Amino acid sequence: MKVKKILKTIGMLAVIGVSGTITYHLIKKYRNRNEAEENGLEADKPKTILLLGGLDNRNGDLSITEQVELLERGVSNSLNVEGFRYNDKSGIINRINNSEKEMYVVLFSAGCSKSKDVAQELINKEYNLNYMFIVEPYGKSSTTSQSVKDAVSMGVPSKNVMVGNSKSTGLDIIDNATSTPSCSPTHWCSLIEIGEVIK
Repeated sequence: MKVKKILKTIGMLAVIGVSGTITYHLIKKYRNRNEAEENGLEADKPKTILLLGGLDNRNGDLSITEQVELLERGVSNSLNVEGFRYNDKSGIINRINNSEKEMYVVLFSAGCSKSKDVAQELINKEYNLNYMFIVEPYGKSSTTSQSVKDAVSMGVPSKNVMVGNSKSTGLDIIDNATSTPSCSPTHWCSLIEIGEVIK
């Protein structure tokens, strides 16, 4: 009988020990998350950026590889950047759909015409629209303008829309957008600037 009581006591202590360890780690994780939020930081930030680029088929355009490189410069190569051509909506949508973790999403120039569709896919995955950025959309296109407005109405913060100083780069497309800082080469350099915002 004494042996059984001893074994029972040991078993109870083991359970209490395991429970205590789990509780400790949960409290520690919760405390770290709260401290990060109190300091204006976000815990568990994404490690990847998906870029739906601008036009790359005209003389003087940058290739999607070169556009990715500009964004990488902005984040100081601290994040993995995956590029999709401006017309590859299915590619970026599938990438989001098949993902297991949240990511930043940057739509640039011609790629901004897919703003609504990309925002909807992020919503379908229950991902945070605060991680989506719309950069210098081609505001002269009614299709692009409406897509951007729809994405903002769906929950993309207006401050996450970065605009240049002309209709061609999104000026006045929505209220309370963020202006692209002065930089060069014009338009393309906004990829560097949005990278600075993200990092």
